[in-house]
Amino acid sequence: MSLLDTLTRTFFPGKETGGGRQTGKRGEDLRMVVRVPQRMRTGFVWNEKLITARPCMFKDMSVRGARVEIFGDPIKRSLLAEGVLVYFDTEKHEVLCSVAWSKGQTLGLRFEGRPHPPSRKYGR
Repeated sequence: MSLLDTLTRTFFPGKETGGGRQTGKRGEDLRMVVRVPQRMRTGFVWNEKLITARPCMFKDMSVRGARVEIFGDPIKRSLLAEGVLVYFDTEKHEVLCSVAWSKGQTLGLRFEGRPHPPSRKYGR
């Protein structure tokens, strides 16, 4: 047992350390990075295969990725295979993302690069 485990168990008896992933827990309990819920934060999802940028709302975010909900009809998985650009309305920048999962109108995105100025015009 490491020193961190000993101290954690001594001072916080009900709390486990994040030293390793444990089995039997739900997915959100296994995350290594904290996800922060977002309120009314909007943006756009776009790639070359889409006719137009699709408006979306960010449900939660972490430093590694985000969960977004697409407005309107879901996007076909075949159009998402090569990744997407996500544009943040409030910060006026975009980030290259890979699609980790999709379920209906909700996408799990993994950030693949750093934020940069937009490469195209977004808007309604």
